[in-house]
Amino acid sequence: MRILLIVHQFFPEFSGGTERVTLQLARVLQHAGHAVHVLSCRSAPALAQWPEDVDVRHAWHYVHEGVPVTVIARHRLPAGAEFGFEVGPALAAELAVWLRRERFHVAHVLHTMRMATAVMAVQQISLPYVVTLTDFFLACHQINLVNVQGAPCLGPQEGQRCARDCQVGIWTGQALAQRYQQAQAMLAGAALRCVPSHFVQARAEDAFPGLDFRVVPHGLELLALLPTVRRQADDLEPGPLVLAFAGTLIVQKGLHVLIEALALIPDADIELRVMGGRYGDSAYHHRIDRLIAADRRVKMVGQMDQQALFAALSQCDLLCLPSLVPETFSLTFHEAAALGLPALVADHGAPAEVVREANSGLCVTPDSAHDWAQAMQQVLDHRELLAQWKSRLPMPARIEEEGFFYESLYRTVALLE
Repeated sequence: MRILLIVHQFFPEFSGGTERVTLQLARVLQHAGHAVHVLSCRSAPALAQWPEDVDVRHAWHYVHEGVPVTVIARHRLPAGAEFGFEVGPALAAELAVWLRRERFHVAHVLHTMRMATAVMAVQQISLPYVVTLTDFFLACHQINLVNVQGAPCLGPQEGQRCARDCQVGIWTGQALAQRYQQAQAMLAGAALRCVPSHFVQARAEDAFPGLDFRVVPHGLELLALLPTVRRQADDLEPGPLVLAFAGTLIVQKGLHVLIEALALIPDADIELRVMGGRYGDSAYHHRIDRLIAADRRVKMVGQMDQQALFAALSQCDLLCLPSLVPETFSLTFHEAAALGLPALVADHGAPAEVVREANSGLCVTPDSAHDWAQAMQQVLDHRELLAQWKSRLPMPARIEEEGFFYESLYRTVALLE
């Protein structure tokens, strides 16, 4: 099959969770013999060596790790594409020409931010498409089902709750109702709708009554984890309890909560290793730098490639996932589990459901430094918990399994000659 994967941003400009999911899926589908192409958006200028498409102005082609990619310049998309589903008719017409030229059998939309125009083009040529909700962007312009006051949201209620709780800036009540209607139409037009966890399934089906969503967990490249060497039992004591934070340094990921929690237990024999790159708010980065400078137990490891990250995680005792917003899956959480690393997680989202069901860690009150400090101290005082939790860790799905599931779904809807 000729398969098109549509995503809001991609490597090398961005390397977040959805981008990793897209790349891994593209590669496993290629290994199964399919021709896979990624369509995305680029905010930075194109590189000089990238050829421009003959039919789509300011769209460039390149290959990333063996995967063909076409990126559309951000300035060609409507200004509101970051937050809603505004489309550009002229660009949609050009993309429709490109889609016919490439003769795809099926499209798979992995994120709709900035890509509503591409979805319109897919619809215009009657190309069947599958949608996977990697987060809550379709239901929520705040992305995470957390309102502007920072409180958890129970769902859009056809835009009515959005108008009540999140009517700020350009978002009038009418605009929020229209956004919801556009999202619902996009989902209703999909041949299939998928989600990575039961947590997302429940909220998606509540947000869009009458539409069904099937669970297809993201798979892991388990072979990539094999070269890593876990710390031996003899290495675990004596010495500090080694905690890991692995994620982008943005406020939503909650790193500041961990460091503030450590400050509440200054004599605790704990080391926190921070793995991840910086993105966005420089004021938050300065805040993190000040917090780290005040506690020498916090070690900034920085951003690293996946192999180096796996190796670094394997030398830790416990993953900490203090996200202030509910995670829909968390690749890092599942990769850590595959490495034998249990976790302390914020008590919301898909990771909390896994930890609670398997009894393989602790769920901690989000945004409470006091509760995180108590959880850390509990593990430090009872290190036997680590072995107990490790023995209960569920084995995540392999990327080959995810690829097989999606390949089977594509075949049920694809335009095959």
